[in-house]
Amino acid sequence: MKHPLLLFLLFAISFSTMANVKNDSLYNGKRPKIGLVLSGGGAKGFAHVGVLKIIDELEIPIDYISGTSMGSIIGGFYSIGYSAQQIEDMILSQNWDKLLADEISRKYVPFHEKQNYERHVLSFPIKPKGIQLPSGIVKGQNVINLFERLSIDYHDVTDFNKLPIPFVCVATDIETGEAVILDNGYLPEAMRASMAIPTVFSPIEIDGRLLVDGGMVNNFPVKEVVDMGADIVIGVDVQAGPKSKEELSSFLDIINQTVSLMSLNEFKKNIDFVDVYIKPNINNYSVGSFNEADSLIRKGEEIGREFVPVLKDLKEKYQLKKSKVKRYKPPVDTTTYYIKNVEYSGLNEVSKSLLAGKFNLDIPGEVSLHQLKQGINWGYGSKYFDQVDFRMLGNRAKTLQVRVKERTTKRFNVGLRYDSDNKAGVLLNTTFRNKLRSGSHLSFDLKLSETPRFVTTYAIDNGLKPGITLQAEYNDWNVNAYEDWEQVGNYDLDYLKFDMNIHSIFKESYSIGIGAKAEYYKVKSNFILSELEEGNDEDYFFSYYAFLRLDSHEKAYYPKRGISLFAEYKLVTNNGASLDGMERPASIAHVKFQKAISLTDKFTVYPKFYGRVIWGKNIPAFFLTYTGGIDQTDYFDIQMPFVGLERMEVASTNSFVFRGDFQYELFRNNYLIFKANIGKITEDVNESLTTGEWIRGLGLTYSYNSIIGPMEFSLMFSNKKKKVLNYVSLGYWF
Repeated sequence: MKHPLLLFLLFAISFSTMANVKNDSLYNGKRPKIGLVLSGGGAKGFAHVGVLKIIDELEIPIDYISGTSMGSIIGGFYSIGYSAQQIEDMILSQNWDKLLADEISRKYVPFHEKQNYERHVLSFPIKPKGIQLPSGIVKGQNVINLFERLSIDYHDVTDFNKLPIPFVCVATDIETGEAVILDNGYLPEAMRASMAIPTVFSPIEIDGRLLVDGGMVNNFPVKEVVDMGADIVIGVDVQAGPKSKEELSSFLDIINQTVSLMSLNEFKKNIDFVDVYIKPNINNYSVGSFNEADSLIRKGEEIGREFVPVLKDLKEKYQLKKSKVKRYKPPVDTTTYYIKNVEYSGLNEVSKSLLAGKFNLDIPGEVSLHQLKQGINWGYGSKYFDQVDFRMLGNRAKTLQVRVKERTTKRFNVGLRYDSDNKAGVLLNTTFRNKLRSGSHLSFDLKLSETPRFVTTYAIDNGLKPGITLQAEYNDWNVNAYEDWEQVGNYDLDYLKFDMNIHSIFKESYSIGIGAKAEYYKVKSNFILSELEEGNDEDYFFSYYAFLRLDSHEKAYYPKRGISLFAEYKLVTNNGASLDGMERPASIAHVKFQKAISLTDKFTVYPKFYGRVIWGKNIPAFFLTYTGGIDQTDYFDIQMPFVGLERMEVASTNSFVFRGDFQYELFRNNYLIFKANIGKITEDVNESLTTGEWIRGLGLTYSYNSIIGPMEFSLMFSNKKKKVLNYVSLGYWF
């Protein structure tokens, strides 16, 4: 029996040797070409980086790369010379919430837009056929800008085969359903097209074809890398298999399932051509797990470690040596480029001078990457464009191409809100830009609630040059009346205002100006108000004012830096010159101040001050100072917030409130805020802070910053109230 066994062993050795000779002969004495395939999978694609770290560690040469969606992004950066470690550092340094939400600091938003920047839940373009839904939730402004900055030295390489490692990615023609192989063009744009998940990201038009995520038709492009010349294929697959109906519990689950099913047949064909198939164990993650990037990269490393013996055998068998790919040195903010000229494209309704003014570049000359980023942010923040991106061409003297997609100048916006004081409300807004002249905006606000409101505004902003704002407003407001800290009734207030001011704006954060307004009010009540001679009263007034406004907060809600300031001096008359026959009109000075001081990533302190002082006699009740309420309303300038009192509970001439909010972020988007204030209410302006009554109040707020706006529940108490008050607020303020 030994002889047959010996013969079998000899035969096996002989066959193995022949097989090796045959395999080696396939490569004509040269080492085989290694192809790397990276699948799509949303955030799960971060696991690709962990596998690449092992490949770098073993110095396995990669000759060709193909990828889809997140695989195209990781593969694209690897192909131009980024190491796996550099890609990891880039991923972990990103704020993915801001990046994927097209969020931009409010410092770049025009001053007149700051108050409107975070108050709408939905926004739709108005086109000739009517109101239309957007093509994607995310325009991809921040994403394409990131890709462009990180690949700036390869903007003029239009043939991806000429990159340090030849590269190809896959997109889908949404019109025909065909796979589109992107092996040439503009690299950042190709990567952006390949990851454009339908309904989530807006499609990208390239060469007349509207492209979306390649994962819809080919989420594991093996054949493409073989066609490039790969002899041996290493495939990293982060796709999730089809889920059961019980597992389909979210919007992203449904999208991922749809993509997986559409490309399943193509995947089954491709996997047969993979020599080393690597699939990380990431079933507990989703396509939206962007904030778990660190953990996903570690999962990729773990599976990569398991394949070390296989990869080492491959390296030794074919004597693979790492080719010398020049490591890419990504630019930093201080990196400068000599730009000889700037080309602007995509402009139709917006003037070239407006866009060039936002960039404010001294051309020809040296321009830093920071200046370029600033210009893009100023341009995008102007609200005239859905996308502002760039391309740098040339060697020493470069041409900067600034490309824009103009935003539809007519938009319909919707806001939703509920709070304990005003109850439920819906805001319907229509905004038109560039009406009558460039740089103008016309808006109409209609608030539908128990206390309806209508506002129409036309504004022209010219920066430092004087601009103008015209506004008409109507409010039907219900206000409670209090005596001795108890509610004694309520009254209905009808308010009509016509306002005009001339203003100048500095760096989109400062506004200074003068104005005049005509105001009419009518009070209806079923009881006698202490401030009024009768239960019903109406009157009109003419006011003249000067103001200074400052707003440098990076976001309207829960900012971590910046200052907001409103200071106004106003003269009030009822005949244009005096008040009730007096020799001079009444005077009102009003100040609101807040500063955000971020002590740690989690803890922020907000020192605040509110002050309102009135000079004159026989002051109308409508212009008195009303103190109370946890929030500052934007409806009237007569209210002073005070934690621990009901809204507008105390009427007086003068009021000073010193307040501090101490905010701690318990976990992402969840905040606990302790609020403390002390205030003095006086009847005589000459008494100021020396006499009068001091009131103290405390409050505690739990807040969740949701996609439809802040959701807050507050408890508060003051030394004047004998009970704990509560206040509920849901949604953006409007």
